[in-house]
Amino acid sequence: MRILHTSDWHLGRSFGPISLADDQQAFIEWLIQLCAAERIDLVVIAGDLYDRAIAPTEAVVMFRQALVRLQAAGHTVAVITGNHDGADRVAAYDELMDVSRVYVRGGYAKVGEVISLQFADGPLDLVLLPFLDPQAAPDDLVDITLVDTSVIADDDDADAFERRIRRTHHSVLAAAIHAAQPHLSAPRSLAVSHAFVAGGAASDSERQLAVGGTTTVDLALFDGFSYTALGHLHRPQSLAPGVRYSGTPLAYSFSEEHPKSVTIIEMGSTGECSIAEVAIPVGRAVCTVQGTMDELLAAPLALSNTLVRAIITDPGVVLDAKQRLAAVYPFVVEIVLAPPVAEGVGASGTVLDRRVVSATEAADAFWRESIGEQPTPSQQALLHAAITDAEAKVA
Repeated sequence: MRILHTSDWHLGRSFGPISLADDQQAFIEWLIQLCAAERIDLVVIAGDLYDRAIAPTEAVVMFRQALVRLQAAGHTVAVITGNHDGADRVAAYDELMDVSRVYVRGGYAKVGEVISLQFADGPLDLVLLPFLDPQAAPDDLVDITLVDTSVIADDDDADAFERRIRRTHHSVLAAAIHAAQPHLSAPRSLAVSHAFVAGGAASDSERQLAVGGTTTVDLALFDGFSYTALGHLHRPQSLAPGVRYSGTPLAYSFSEEHPKSVTIIEMGSTGECSIAEVAIPVGRAVCTVQGTMDELLAAPLALSNTLVRAIITDPGVVLDAKQRLAAVYPFVVEIVLAPPVAEGVGASGTVLDRRVVSATEAADAFWRESIGEQPTPSQQALLHAAITDAEAKVA
């Protein structure tokens, strides 16, 4: 059978002031065509369908239409919620959708469930593991990371509060997988999880799974599955044979200059897998350019359809930078002013005594510390005039 693995669509997201709705729709159109061309049996979407828990209407419509079209084309679809999604909203009609072979799971409602699917070459056990917030875990969830799990399972007087405060992403995910394992019976299995697995390489655009505490889970949790389709990290990467992040379909930060792709898995009847990346040909790339304004305006770079961050290194004040650069880079979305700093600047550690140093002397010293050289006569005259004017107004 053939499986397509994708994740982290983040529908409804913008890149700075630039809406990504058209690029996201273009990706969905391409994906549907790819699934037909590659004769995909099962489409897996590993969480972060939307960019926020209460998604905008346009994003909800876009995702619903994608599911309808994939199902109508004969593909089985498996979807889990991620940490950006509102699990209760996304998975509200899961039992009704199951009859259409569109399986959507979110939260703890069906922890430990194994979905047995039949394909032309045999059965597949599907274990859907949406993002599980440790703070939302039910009190009866057994923490198998304890030495003696039977004590917690059987002791009605166990301190529920203590169990709550010691839960981590690893412990709740381990509990979910542990609950599913006795029900695995097919010769092959697929786990779908939204988590930060230890060893994965992050980007700048992932939202933290928690504030403080342990947010990663151990790779060993997924031992025994024929393939594990991961979501959350935005860079496509394999952590072990058969354990992989597909990454985002589009770039969502300037740290994501890497190519974007989806993953296609050819899985044999007993679980052996061959894995291939398919590059995504739609969506804007991202690029960071650096130099003086003159250099950036004269650069012969073909970036007319690229999201650009410009790092400007002019030593003086730069006016209307974004407006001027937009003539060369139509999608410049971020400006960073980074004037050169001379070696040793700011390292003198000298503390000036305001009682014996005048305001103009302090300003000159600050200029030297910041710029690395004395102000020019014209700069110094303007600086001193401004200080004199300000002192006169205060007086």
